[in-house]
Amino acid sequence: MSNHIEYAFYVFGWLLITGVVYIYGHWMAKRHWKRMPWRAAPKLTTGFAMVSLLFLGAGEGYIHYMEQHEHREYEENAKQVAAMVAGDLAAMGHERLDEHADRLPVYDGIIAALERWQSRGRVLSIYTMKKNKNGQLYFVVAPPTDYNRNGRIDSDKEQAVSPGTIYRYDVPEIDKAFGGHFAMQPRPTTDKWGRSISAFMPVRRADGTVDAVVGIDYDAAIYEHRLQKERQKAMGMMMAVYFIAAAIYLLALHQQMERKAFAAYKKRLAANEHRLRRLAEMTMEGIIVYANGRIIEVNEAACRLLGYAESELIHLPIDELIVHGSIKFSQPHEERERLEMDLRRKDGTVFPAEIVRRRYDYEGENVTVAAVRDLTEQKQKEQRIRYIANHDELTGLPNKEAMYKTVERCLAQAKRNGQEAAIIFFEVSGIKTINDFYGYAVGDEVLLYLAQVWKEKAGMIIGRWSGNEFLAVVPDSSLEKAEEMAKQLVEVADEPIIVNGIELYITVNAGISIYPKDGEEAKTLIRKADIARYEVRKKAVSDFVFFTEPMANRLHENMAMERDLRRALERDEFELYYQPQIRLHDRSVIGMEALIRWRHPEKGMIPPSLFIPLAEQTGMIIPINEWVMRTACRQTKQLLSQFPHLSVSVNLSPYEFESRRFVDKLARLLDEIGLPPHHLDLEITERMTMDTERALDILPKLKALGVTISMDDFGTGYSSLSYLTDLPIDRLKIDRSFVQHIQGKKDVILPAIIRLGHNIGVKVLAEGVETETEAAYLQGKRCDEAQGYYFSPPLPYEELVRFLTEQHARRQTQELT
Repeated sequence: MSNHIEYAFYVFGWLLITGVVYIYGHWMAKRHWKRMPWRAAPKLTTGFAMVSLLFLGAGEGYIHYMEQHEHREYEENAKQVAAMVAGDLAAMGHERLDEHADRLPVYDGIIAALERWQSRGRVLSIYTMKKNKNGQLYFVVAPPTDYNRNGRIDSDKEQAVSPGTIYRYDVPEIDKAFGGHFAMQPRPTTDKWGRSISAFMPVRRADGTVDAVVGIDYDAAIYEHRLQKERQKAMGMMMAVYFIAAAIYLLALHQQMERKAFAAYKKRLAANEHRLRRLAEMTMEGIIVYANGRIIEVNEAACRLLGYAESELIHLPIDELIVHGSIKFSQPHEERERLEMDLRRKDGTVFPAEIVRRRYDYEGENVTVAAVRDLTEQKQKEQRIRYIANHDELTGLPNKEAMYKTVERCLAQAKRNGQEAAIIFFEVSGIKTINDFYGYAVGDEVLLYLAQVWKEKAGMIIGRWSGNEFLAVVPDSSLEKAEEMAKQLVEVADEPIIVNGIELYITVNAGISIYPKDGEEAKTLIRKADIARYEVRKKAVSDFVFFTEPMANRLHENMAMERDLRRALERDEFELYYQPQIRLHDRSVIGMEALIRWRHPEKGMIPPSLFIPLAEQTGMIIPINEWVMRTACRQTKQLLSQFPHLSVSVNLSPYEFESRRFVDKLARLLDEIGLPPHHLDLEITERMTMDTERALDILPKLKALGVTISMDDFGTGYSSLSYLTDLPIDRLKIDRSFVQHIQGKKDVILPAIIRLGHNIGVKVLAEGVETETEAAYLQGKRCDEAQGYYFSPPLPYEELVRFLTEQHARRQTQELT
């Protein structure tokens, strides 16, 4: 093994022992001292670190020294052998040999002598060399050598070297031997004869001068093995000594940390005792120590809490402080008991307290340590929390949860006593308007005033259900009593409520359900009273009604219709009908109004008057109107190839009119379908123009798209005539109520509307024309256009196509005749 590898193993072993020592010392320090070893024992750790570095450096020096010592011993042995060989050669007359030594009789004897020396285990080969007159080295005697150690001479390099063969290697040790000194190579070399380490000894003549040099090649493997053993022996000894030093360090570190840990423990114990004494005096909780039923020690907080001096409490029976019968265990039969009880102060006052007590052995005596905390403030907070949990924060009335429990208790009592009971569900309308105009503070004042008035009503329990909704429970109630109570609730709205000098008006709508006639469960009765309240809220004045089953049926029908309405678009149940619009002077079809119909799969055709209000309440009106607009534009586009002058009128809902994105959506729709904008007429109502600023903002944008604008049901709304000329409309549509009374008082209004339209430069269309008389009258009054059942009822798309085709054919016939 290479000495470099052995040195690497030595360093690795040193690192391994050092790492193990560090890890174990770190673990031991954390366990005993909670710090690093160098902080627990800095001098000891520093000393061990220096010893470790010393072992690392000194170890390598010692190993190198032992290696050199073995080399010197090997060299001394080689010197002794070489001296004996040189003496034998001198005695045998080696000085007579030269380049032709093999011709002399002494040559064979010398070869035999060298072979005997060569047969020794460590020696590979022995040979002699001289210098010729040119100063070159040449072999004199070099017997055969078994270099590969196989017991025979079987290769060229193992044969004997002929005398006179020139030695061509430059070996400084040979020159030193010719100088008369023994020399040995410092380390093994490799040549064509193998790996060896050589020693050279001068062979002297009889006069003492150097005649030749004998060379002895030793087996390098044996030499290196001896050096390796010495290195390993030195490394093992150094590692053993270092391991012992590491063990001594760990033992010393453990003892020092034990001493420091014990000293720290004693210090902490003393500090804890001092701190506990201070805490016992500083804590807000009272500490009482008692044994055998008598107090033996208290802190200052306990004295303040109970109103006694410390001397008065010592030896006082503990039972004199406890109100008998007040103990409540929350953690009984445990090592640390927690309980609540009432304690009596020295002045006789009683207060609730929480006690945490535990038993200890103190100086051979069984004592109990009790921590006492005053619960007065906590109990008050709990009472406040319970009040808040069951009462409305604004009005102080019972809240929804409390009222529900009250209804259940009332019904249970009525059931036990065989009585009736009434549930009144009522709401205050107008609060949102007050909040919007005057602020929420004023609205809260109104609700607070109502709550104060209703609290004074005897015979019923009133609570706030949510927002502007309230609930009243009337126990032991007949129909007459329930009606009387409802009147008292409603009559509050008869007079204005004055807040900050402002007269405010509200309405109160109430629904009543009776137990057990309308149900026996709280949920059922509350729901039915709410249904009745929903029924009465349609009125504009304060009122109340009793629940009846038809109310629930109507509500269920509305809910069912709402559910079906939401699915109608998905199921493609809507249809568009078109009512033709006629130009009166030549009776030609110039347009049509798109009217939606709902073909219910079970209920058949449902008119718009039934489902449009519901769609507006639920928000479904927006996707329905989008469907109407898209379908009307698409079908009109299909008709333009045959009827190029046709236009379609679509009613615009207030929701679309108020939408900021409607103009952009309509522009994209027209572009997508490819309908020229002037073939689309949008119908708005007078109510939609009441917000004149909004109308003056949206209508010009619609006109910019190229569509036309009609004002529908003109004459029935509240539009200001002063703004009528400012609105960019193209047509007025006269409501059919004026057409149906052309012979009555409204006869004077119809011509005035027609003239008004012409004066402001717009066309006039009359709706609801049902007779020729009405058509002729309108034509005589110069009304431009008309629509109604006289000309055609609303038609499905296929029938409309036939109608338009027939009208077109009839006009062509008339033109030909």
